[in-house]
Amino acid sequence: MSRVVFGSSILGLALLGIASTSVAHHPPRFERCNRFTFTGQLERIEWVNPHILLFIQTDDGESQQVGWVNPRQLKRAGIDQDTLRIGDRLVIEGGTRIKDVVEQPILLSIIRRPSDGWEWSQPLEGC
Repeated sequence: MSRVVFGSSILGLALLGIASTSVAHHPPRFERCNRFTFTGQLERIEWVNPHILLFIQTDDGESQQVGWVNPRQLKRAGIDQDTLRIGDRLVIEGGTRIKDVVEQPILLSIIRRPSDGWEWSQPLEGC
């Protein structure tokens, strides 16, 4: 009986730890339905945890850094380090963080590559 209680306690603490790190990691407020879209050329990709980073030179000449999902999620979707290439022209869409001075797509929802029709999307909930 004490093993069951001990095992349940450990499991509960582990789940609590996962939940608390996830809450701490993601800012609480987003403008999920306030879409931000831009087009540009992919300059660099960093395949790091917890989110892959895309660096894009926009058509306006600005540099944008965009956080994508984590590498494990993309792997499950069949996307790897060869899917996007430096120089690809991309259309980026996402939601913005509330009260950002500079609007940046924080909640990335769509990446399109018009040259061949490739697209990745993850709908923003609540819109």
